[in-house]
Amino acid sequence: MFAAGLADPTVSTVIDGRGDEPVFTDGPFVEATEWAAGFWIIDAPDLDVALKLMCEGSKACNRRLEVRPLLSDT
Repeated sequence: MFAAGLADPTVSTVIDGRGDEPVFTDGPFVEATEWAAGFWIIDAPDLDVALKLMCEGSKACNRRLEVRPLLSDT
């Protein structure tokens, strides 16, 4: 079992890696036509690595992805 909270949406980054160059946008993606189809939990040493990994994920699944950190339990 696993449980954790997500950081506030205002600290999220939306990644669209579907084009020739990835597009990074600050803040949540809130269009009503979008919905959560799944989630990935990755372990990355810092945000830059996480964004690079998720850029590849966006390209692979042909979707925009919202990246948010898990809340720390400390």
